Amino acid sequence: MIDKIRDFVNPHRSDIILFIVIVCITIISFNLGRMSVKQGNTASLITPRQSTTLILPIPTPKDPRVVASKASSSKLYHFTYCSGAARISEKNKVFFPNDAAAIAAGYSLAANCQK
Repeated sequence: MIDKIRDFVNPHRSDIILFIVIVCITIISFNLGRMSVKQGNTASLITPRQSTTLILPIPTPKDPRVVASKASSSKLYHFTYCSGAARISEKNKVFFPNDAAAIAAGYSLAANCQK
């Protein structure tokens, strides 16, 4: 029986050694990864116990007013926290108390602005 095993191992010795080396490297790498997570030395911000879903809060505007430009022919309004509102010059700004008032005046919400 031992002779049969020896006859099989001798011609495949380099393949068997390569297989053992790959298995050892895999086991060592796996355990090093587990140890780095336990010690907090990982570059990742997500640990196995954390959820991978990121929930962002919806911004609530402090100022309910909306702003539009008098000089614009597009008739678009922006919330005061939108980037489009910052691009309107002060002399051309028209403020409405809320978005319903702007819609009633014939304005529509700019595409880059969201509620």
